[in-house]
Amino acid sequence: MKLLLKLIIISSFAFFSSCSKEELNNENNLNRELKDEKGCETAFAYGKEDEATCFLNDQDLNSNRWGWSIGPITEIHNESYQIYQAAGRCLLENGTLIGTLNVVYEDGYVLVDFVASEGFGFFETHLYVGNEKYPRKRNGQFTVAPGQYPYSHDIPEGTSNDPYKVDDVEGEIYIIAHAVVCPFKKEENNNVN
Repeated sequence: MKLLLKLIIISSFAFFSSCSKEELNNENNLNRELKDEKGCETAFAYGKEDEATCFLNDQDLNSNRWGWSIGPITEIHNESYQIYQAAGRCLLENGTLIGTLNVVYEDGYVLVDFVASEGFGFFETHLYVGNEKYPRKRNGQFTVAPGQYPYSHDIPEGTSNDPYKVDDVEGEIYIIAHAVVCPFKKEENNNVN
């Protein structure tokens, strides 16, 4: 009898836990499908040639993703960087300039502001700020997967401006700024941070 009761409890747990996961996955898939229908693209901020390291060209990384790490940046820094979407293989001529990333580093904090050009909006942003060129996974290996960056915003309605403040920063730093960018018309009721 005890064995039958244990079997029923385990079966019930497996049934209900799998249902909630499927609902979450379906919701995530629906959000992704809606973004794909809008013509969304991935985008990264690009540093000037002497401060930009393409993920694909870095032997320490061994990545098949395109994008850039910007740095090293020292304190008392105020600079704007261009954000490009769809610049596969880190070739700017393949991409579209869609905005700027404004970075201020002073007094132990970093302000980062994603600013979209007219006609574009941010629906997700991911940000890495750290003393190493890339964030690390739990196992200690470098990663450039945006979902692994320590700061992120999901913006279902879209926005033309998305600011971050990162405190307790010191020394030389690197920044990776990623976004999901879609065609966007700014309206009064849209989320503008």
